[in-house]
Amino acid sequence: MLNNKVELLAPVGSMESLFAAVENGADAVYLGGKLFNARQFASNFGYEELKFAVEYAHLRNVKVYITVNILIDDREMRKTIDYIKYLYEIDVDGLIVQDLGLASMVRDLFPDLPLHGSTQMTINNLPGAIFLQNLGFERVVLARETPLEEIININENSDIELEGFIHGALCVSYSGQCLMSSIIGGRSGNRGTCAQPCRMAYDIIHYDKDQSLSDQWNKKYVLSPRDLNTIEYLDTIINSGIVSLKIEGRMKRPEYVATIVKNYRKALDLGINCITKEEKDDILQIFNRDFTKGLMLKDFGRKFISCDRPDNRGNPSDELLNRAKESYQEGNIKYPIQMEMNISVGEPARLIVKYKGDSFKVDSDYIIEKGKKVALTKERVLDQLSKLNDTVYYIEKANIHLEEESFMPISVINGLRRDAIEMLDNRRKNFNNREPISHVEYESKIKKYFNLTRKQKENGNKISLSILNENQFKQIDLTKLDRVYIGFQKGLKEALTKVKEANKEAFLLTDKILYKENLNQLKDFITPLENMIDGISVSNLGTLQWIKDNFHINIHGDIGLNIFNSYSVAKLKKIGLKSLTLSPELNMKQIGEICTKDSLDYETIGYGYLPLMTTKHCPMSLVKGCKDDSNCNTCPFSKGYGIKDRKGINFYMERRGSVTTIYNSVPLMVLDSLKQIYESGVNMVRLDFTFERENIKEIQTIYYDYVKGIVSEKKVMEYLKRYRKKNEITKGHYFRGVI
Repeated sequence: MLNNKVELLAPVGSMESLFAAVENGADAVYLGGKLFNARQFASNFGYEELKFAVEYAHLRNVKVYITVNILIDDREMRKTIDYIKYLYEIDVDGLIVQDLGLASMVRDLFPDLPLHGSTQMTINNLPGAIFLQNLGFERVVLARETPLEEIININENSDIELEGFIHGALCVSYSGQCLMSSIIGGRSGNRGTCAQPCRMAYDIIHYDKDQSLSDQWNKKYVLSPRDLNTIEYLDTIINSGIVSLKIEGRMKRPEYVATIVKNYRKALDLGINCITKEEKDDILQIFNRDFTKGLMLKDFGRKFISCDRPDNRGNPSDELLNRAKESYQEGNIKYPIQMEMNISVGEPARLIVKYKGDSFKVDSDYIIEKGKKVALTKERVLDQLSKLNDTVYYIEKANIHLEEESFMPISVINGLRRDAIEMLDNRRKNFNNREPISHVEYESKIKKYFNLTRKQKENGNKISLSILNENQFKQIDLTKLDRVYIGFQKGLKEALTKVKEANKEAFLLTDKILYKENLNQLKDFITPLENMIDGISVSNLGTLQWIKDNFHINIHGDIGLNIFNSYSVAKLKKIGLKSLTLSPELNMKQIGEICTKDSLDYETIGYGYLPLMTTKHCPMSLVKGCKDDSNCNTCPFSKGYGIKDRKGINFYMERRGSVTTIYNSVPLMVLDSLKQIYESGVNMVRLDFTFERENIKEIQTIYYDYVKGIVSEKKVMEYLKRYRKKNEITKGHYFRGVI
């Protein structure tokens, strides 16, 4: 038998799935309302349905967590907070959130409402878990890629609960770090509307040659993970410190939920050896894309990706589907109660219901009469008290004290039973014993967030550059920039010396994904350079916490933090950040809403091939047959390759360490929109360079000279016209936003 103190957490995308999850043994369920959740295409729940769901689950001793796990913009925040107030009042057991600003407000306004950090927050190391712990989070849903040794380290050195995925569909990108659906089609995973481009077919290509690697690697599903299945490894997962075992599947049918929950429940209660071959076949048939035990348990390459097809191989039989449906249609969960009934002539009838030490007493308005023709019997009274089929109770023991010749209408007995059961239900439904919030108190607390004074823009118009290697650095003009982000180590000291001689700001650029070993190496690297740099750019909450814990230096928040509203800005400013890069998913109006509410150095990306995916998976590992990522640092396949989609569009990919970045097919270029961007309140526009062949100095010069008034608008438009004749460009989301 495995540790039965862990929580089996089931997905619920519809009311029928709720019944399926609860009746088959889930300890908790997670579900979303009609808005503000990362599965906008599930059926989801309206307000009254949410209330019913919480009551239904609580009466069966099951907790309910609500997903509010998308990025929220400024104009939506009040509606979101009002929605959370409703969730608080119907006694939900926790919120799963991604947005840092929203989380900060919830912690302030509803201090006893548990917060769970969504996997969209990309928490993959100990400092990240401590960051959320310090913010008052009760639980973190770890990145799916977090290896066991890292989980053990987090568990042993923090006090936050750990939740991990154990079954179901997987994202190939680190959650929260995928812009592919957003940039290609405007449907954002960070907003719950992902179109799943990872499930499409791609060719692997030599990127610079625009040439297929081979026919063998054409039209393969190189970004489509198998489905996770860890039922054979539950003991290992639990022993790592994970206390909530999460099944994915809010878009799945109720029969899927029933089948998967039932079998994991059995494995947890009785051990994996009690799962029969037939039950394992049920798991396979109800839905699978082939199975993997996941990156957490070191599956990699061909063991992780389903190259030949992206869809379901399962073919559930009508026997299987009917069994699954029957498992949740009967309402089999029942709890024992004791009843005591006192019936005496001339007195009100009294019914006492007892459950686990609690007693509920109900007296009738009706005064018992002496029967003229018909008198009650104990059997008749017990028969009426036992009519509990529409409840979650059965009578374990009943004592009926009945005076001879007593009479009362059957309807009165039924009414007493209903009233007593309602009292018991009301006690049991209220898991958290929260005090209601008065309207006056609520409005008083919330007004400070929504009556912000508008701030004037400060600090002029700046240009920053981001570069990834020494050869790129040699191409830049240090007189034509205000800040440079440096993302390489070889030759760094010499580069920093030149930047400081030019009296410009130098920030180190850190990767989005860093584990314990990476952070230890980074500390040894940064320490001797600390006096030569102006700050460090971070794209992960764990890195942010780690920098704060180890250095006294300026911190810049980069796009990996997904800064989508002014409330996140305010929180990060309070933490100590002096500048930050806003999410590339924001449009101009949203940017303006943010930049005018607080004084900070705001940066947006004005040029560059935006990173669409950040993955632990390496597509080239499929070609090579790699079984792990131990040789990534010396691999000759780490650069020079890409993928081509079904429309013939090429995307460059590059592996740095154990992380692959897939870049957009065309660069973002908003040269002709710079005035609007700066007028919105942005202080700094950044040029991100990925390739050495990008005419770095030329692009840098035209942007800098235009911003500083050195070159005329006419010359800029002429340059842009020439550039567009040779290159396709995009304006990203500046003028369209995301769904």
